[in-house]
Amino acid sequence: MSTLSNVDIEKEIGNNIYIYPFSKNKLRGASYNLTASKLAWSLQTKKSVYDAQTNKLIIPKRSTVLIETNEAIWVSFKIAGTYHSKVALVSKGLSHIGTTLDPEYVGSSLIAVHNHSDQDVPLTPEEDTFVTLVFQYVRTEASVKPGNDPGRPDVLRGYDLSPEEEAWLDQDFRKIPDRLKNKLKGSQDFQEVLEKRTAFRVRLRSGAVYIVLVSLFVLNLIAYGYLSSRKEKIANQIWYDPAMNALFGSMFALPTALLTKLLADIGKN
Repeated sequence: MSTLSNVDIEKEIGNNIYIYPFSKNKLRGASYNLTASKLAWSLQTKKSVYDAQTNKLIIPKRSTVLIETNEAIWVSFKIAGTYHSKVALVSKGLSHIGTTLDPEYVGSSLIAVHNHSDQDVPLTPEEDTFVTLVFQYVRTEASVKPGNDPGRPDVLRGYDLSPEEEAWLDQDFRKIPDRLKNKLKGSQDFQEVLEKRTAFRVRLRSGAVYIVLVSLFVLNLIAYGYLSSRKEKIANQIWYDPAMNALFGSMFALPTALLTKLLADIGKN
């Protein structure tokens, strides 16, 4: 496996990776930061730790909570991942129990977070990032399909889920890749990534045109010089004069085309 950089993630988003909500600000050099949702439960009491009055998740001291990520994720068979703790939260006494992202998984991620400190730690849902996801390319397609349902309802059996929480987990885009892709397509940040991707492809094509024009000009000069040096021996050939005229004309046409292309590109910028 090889780790995806932010450039790789931008290349794969919308193709082999879907994330919604998607934010460019959560991209890091080789990972993507995930935010906490309002869905979080104490491992000890099986009850929600979300305080609606303050809009905070309260992670009690010396305890473990299960937090659903606000982001739903899908990856193709080409991508896997690992979840890692953030240093800023570790410094407050929090750590998560490591887990993995299997190829072809879809849904939000249920992350177990332990508070080792003697103080309650608050998180603002849908704003605070609490875990970072590192993506890797899979060398060989997995022979085992993901066995976990979206959001891990199997783990949440016995927990006190409200109807609103169950409805949140049951949203189509958190379970169906095509629905998730449609949500991603409506994201402004994703549209900006698409524009950047398109601009890069245009620059590549434009660069290729310059290379072709310059290469043709150089080959034209070489051919013209070679035929000129052999004039005494081959000038009587029926093709010689038409070839020389064509090459001579190209020596003006190609630089003209190159200059026209350059001026057009400058005008676009």
